[in-house]
Amino acid sequence: MKKEKETGYGLTGIDLDSISLNRRTFLLGAAASAAGLYLGSFAPGAFAAAGGHLEILGWEGETGDAELADWRKQRGVTVRSSYASNQDDITARLAGADPVQLDLTMYALGYEIIYKEMGLLKAIDTSKIPNYSAEDTVPLFYKGSRWYWDGKQWGIPLLWGMNTIVYNPKNVKKPTEYKDLLDPKLKGRLTFVDDGTSNWSLIAIIAGYGDKFPNLTRAEFDDAFEKLKPYRDQCRVFAASSGDAVSLLVSGEVEAVFSATANTPYETRKRGIETALSVPKEGAALWCDPLFVPKTGKDVPLALEFINKTLEAQTQAKMATTMFAGVVNSKAVPLLPEELRNTYDYANLDSFFEKSKLYGQPPLSSDKYVTYAEWIDQWANFKGSF
Repeated sequence: MKKEKETGYGLTGIDLDSISLNRRTFLLGAAASAAGLYLGSFAPGAFAAAGGHLEILGWEGETGDAELADWRKQRGVTVRSSYASNQDDITARLAGADPVQLDLTMYALGYEIIYKEMGLLKAIDTSKIPNYSAEDTVPLFYKGSRWYWDGKQWGIPLLWGMNTIVYNPKNVKKPTEYKDLLDPKLKGRLTFVDDGTSNWSLIAIIAGYGDKFPNLTRAEFDDAFEKLKPYRDQCRVFAASSGDAVSLLVSGEVEAVFSATANTPYETRKRGIETALSVPKEGAALWCDPLFVPKTGKDVPLALEFINKTLEAQTQAKMATTMFAGVVNSKAVPLLPEELRNTYDYANLDSFFEKSKLYGQPPLSSDKYVTYAEWIDQWANFKGSF
C-alpha cells in the first residue's frame, strides 16, 4: 500500500478547495458561440432501446447539458447533471457505507490509483464505445496508464487543456523559456495565479526536477522553492483567480502571467487588450478529465452510449469550444474555430506532448517524498509572501 501511495497519485480526504473548479468555471466564458457548430444526427439502431435515465456528476460545462440536448430528446433519455466543487466532493459521494447512485462521473489525474484501491471503478467495455478508437483518438489519450491498466479500460478521456505563460506582446518579447520572465523589464509586472496544482509541476521543472515530479525528496522540494524566489521577486501582486489575472493584464498592472488558462488571451481581447500564449521550451502544465463508470452505476449500457456520444466529432468540437479546451477525437479538429486549433497546435501535437506532460499529484503519505499536504502548506506560504 505504501509503495502505491508513493507513486504520486493519492489524495482522498484532502480538501482541494476549488482549484480545478476555478479553471473550469472560468473557461465557460470562452467563445461558446464562435464555432457555429451543430450536433450530428443519431442512429438509434446502433445502441440500446430508447429511454432510460442517467445520474451524472462532473465539472460544469463537461456534462453535455446543451451539446447532447438533441440526443436526449431523440432517445427519450433523461439526464440529471450535478456539478462537483472539487474531486473530494466526488470521492465523498462514492465512498462509505451508503454511496450515492451515479452512472457517470470524472476523476482528476492522480485519483485513478486511489479509486482503484477503493474499488470505486467499473471496467469499461470499449467495444460499446466505437468513437474511442486507435484510429480516431489522439494517441496520448488512447489506452494511457491514467485510464488503462491490468488489460482493462477504467476511464475515457473527454477533454484536455493547459496552463502556460500569457504575456502582452506589445510590451514584452515572447518568452521562450521560463527564465525569460526574470527580465529586469518585467520587475513588478509578473504575477502568479492561485492555481496550485497547475503551478507545482512547473516549479519542479524550472528547478530541474521535472522528470521527478510529483515525487520530490525534501532536499529537492526545498531547492525548488528556493529557485522560485527570483520569480517571486518579479511580482508585486498575486492573482487570486484566473479572472483576476485577466483584470490585471487588461488594466496594464501586469504584463505577464507565470501560468494562466489557455483562454486568457480571448478574455483580454474581449476587453480590448491583446495578449498571447507562449508554451516555453520546458512545456505547459496539462490537465485531462476522464469519464468513468462508478461502482454505483445502474444503467451501464446507457452510460457507455453517453460516453460514445460525447466523443463524436461534432460534440467534441462543441464542448471544446465552450470550454476552450483540447479534443481527444482527432476528427473534431477541423471543426474547431481557427483560434482554438492554433492555441493547441494540433499540427505539431507530437512535439508539444514531448515537452508538456500529464502529471499526477504528490503522495498523500510517504516516508521518502514530500506529501501533498506539504505542497499545500508551502504554496500557502508562497501566497502569503505577497
